[in-house]
Amino acid sequence: MTVTNISGSADNGQALAIQADGKLVMAGTTIGINRDFAVARYNPDGSLDTGFADQGKTTTDFAGGNDWCLSIAIQADGKIVLAGGAMGTSYDFAVARYNPDGSLDTSFGEDGKVVTDFTGNSDLGRAVALQVDGKIVVAGYSDGTTSDFAVVRYNPDGSLDTSLDEDGMLATDFAGGNDDAHAVALHPEGDILVAGSASYYFAVARYNPDGSLDPSFSDDGKVTTLSVLGGGF
Repeated sequence: MTVTNISGSADNGQALAIQADGKLVMAGTTIGINRDFAVARYNPDGSLDTGFADQGKTTTDFAGGNDWCLSIAIQADGKIVLAGGAMGTSYDFAVARYNPDGSLDTSFGEDGKVVTDFTGNSDLGRAVALQVDGKIVVAGYSDGTTSDFAVVRYNPDGSLDTSLDEDGMLATDFAGGNDDAHAVALHPEGDILVAGSASYYFAVARYNPDGSLDPSFSDDGKVTTLSVLGGGF
């Protein structure tokens, strides 16, 4: 067992990934003056990898507000991608990419960080997945009149991939209620599968690589599942 204090206050680990060399990378949120992205890397024996960032750990602030890191993925080249939300006027999708040594990758976005706003209201990226071509897919929710599934795809340099729904962003409503995506997976053929909840029922959407809903999946690309009792959960 190992416990790591990131910034001297409360810390919350949210996601874990394993590098090809067996090292463990944990990501989450640390609370200092505000909440910030936090990441720590451990050797296979559980000790902090002191060759990573500042003695094995680092934090990242986006714009001076509260930031939440909820997911992690490791690229084939060893770069580390974190996704979550950053507070500006409201929460927006936030992605940070680090070099293998823990420094922010300045070839990604602006100084290693990207923030994406959907509607001017609250948006949050909950899950991240990496395509074989290096593009980054983040899923979560976007809040308008109600919240909807939200997906953003970024090019390897952090710019929005406009081949996805023409602007790199898409939102999907299930039945007029509140929808929230918590997981994303990529099909070998390039389809994007996103899972979460729709009005408190299980919900899954499947998109073609261009962001259109895949009609071969449940006729309209969307599925909701009731609990065994016939109600939500």
